[in-house]
Amino acid sequence: MSESSTVSPVRRWATAHPWQASLRAAWVLLNLLLGGASGAFLAWGPLGGTWPLMAVLGMAGAIVPAALWARQQIAAIQGSHETARRWRRNLLGGQAAILAGVVMLSAVQLYQAGTFAPLGQDRLANFDRLWRAMDAHYPYFQQKGIQWEELAARYRPRIAEASSDQEYYLLIENMLAELNDGHTGLSPSLAFQADCTFAWTREMDGQAVVTVARGSGMQAGLEVGSVILSVDGLPVEQALASVAPSLRVGSTPWKRRSLAFHNLLHTPFGSQREITFQTPAGEERTTTLACIEQVARAEAESGDVWGLLLPTYERQIVSRRLPSGLGYIGIPTFGTDLVADFDAALDELLDAPGLVLDLRGNGGGNSAYADQMAGRFLSEPFVYGHDHFRGRLPQRGWRASIPFKVEPRKPLYEGPVVIIVETQNMSSAEQFLVSLVDSGRVQTVGRRTAGASGNPIVFRLPGAHNVRFSSADFRRNDGTPIEGVGIAPDVEVAWTVEDLRQGRDSDLAAAEALLLDSPAQGPR
Repeated sequence: MSESSTVSPVRRWATAHPWQASLRAAWVLLNLLLGGASGAFLAWGPLGGTWPLMAVLGMAGAIVPAALWARQQIAAIQGSHETARRWRRNLLGGQAAILAGVVMLSAVQLYQAGTFAPLGQDRLANFDRLWRAMDAHYPYFQQKGIQWEELAARYRPRIAEASSDQEYYLLIENMLAELNDGHTGLSPSLAFQADCTFAWTREMDGQAVVTVARGSGMQAGLEVGSVILSVDGLPVEQALASVAPSLRVGSTPWKRRSLAFHNLLHTPFGSQREITFQTPAGEERTTTLACIEQVARAEAESGDVWGLLLPTYERQIVSRRLPSGLGYIGIPTFGTDLVADFDAALDELLDAPGLVLDLRGNGGGNSAYADQMAGRFLSEPFVYGHDHFRGRLPQRGWRASIPFKVEPRKPLYEGPVVIIVETQNMSSAEQFLVSLVDSGRVQTVGRRTAGASGNPIVFRLPGAHNVRFSSADFRRNDGTPIEGVGIAPDVEVAWTVEDLRQGRDSDLAAAEALLLDSPAQGPR
């Protein structure tokens, strides 16, 4: 049949039925657009391709379905109803098959990234699966100078010989600890599941000073303000180096040192520590602290003097008007939705001539909550950075990067703001700081932050433990990372032993001084 004898009846029909012809043409055009978009999306998303592949599949996805649907419509117009029905069934079936293929490919990608539980219980196979997932998605190998293949090669033979799940999990925890990444590790951690912590210490004046005394530690004479002189006969500096690597994982040297101090007296069940310490009264004592499981589980935690001086450890907003007339709001976490409580506290302090925001103890959480709180201080929208991904994943729409943006929320607080920061601040807490520091809205006092970003994902292992690992490299607008860098305060504050013993809050004093000495600074 010639082309003219085929086209002419179609044209005559279209002239006689313009409305139906328009609908049929629109259907073909719709499939051309959807096919092109689907082809490009398939190349960019599930296939993880580049622009050339997107162009090729986009054109193919547009032309082929449109041509086939045009052929189906022509058959219907010509009265070949059975042929038209058969074409329609086949085309719809083909589109459904492509959709099912995309879903299956997405499911495979999610499984490879560890989102779904493993199909088998073989420990070595799941270790290899973990290695491949991190090889594809972990963003900091180059920045940290990590030879991932070499690291896995050292641990794989030991993984293969692991005689129990506990040994298997411990090896994985130790391997991941070598990455020194605060967002990467076994979850829940083995290091904190069978231990006693008789006291927690912080570095002050270069010494290990007790900030929290608990249970048997208190009974042995440890109290807030005591100074640890030696642990198991080792001077404190040497004892810090003996703290298990999994207990001092941090992306920066100062974060690792802070964690080593914090866990200086960490003691596994069934073992003991001999410590020499000096009491606040100046008396030197030596005692042996035995970690007995039954006793440890029965002991209730003692009060935390830092929670009294710096009320940020409880999961609630703390606010008050200071004697100076300045406002004070403590934000303990971004891991819980405290936005409404924060708003209520700020509304009560809108007339304060200056405001202190206290982030001490805040280890991050959900950046959406942090951005909402930051919105009370900015008059214009502000994009403050991006997460960049090595591997694109379905749960993020296969995006290679995502922006972080603060949207203003009224009523705005227009007075000057100073934020108290410390080494415990990481992740979303650091992004909160970036949004307000880089917008020029606030000043800061305290100590340099942890330097840890990662937008972690959870990798499912067989059994009771999973792995959490970083999947994004957050960069500020000037390209500076948070990971391994942190945020330095405008005014550095170092606590002293005497500050703690006398109940003086040096951070708050520095924040007040900065506000009272600074000119007013309104919202951006």
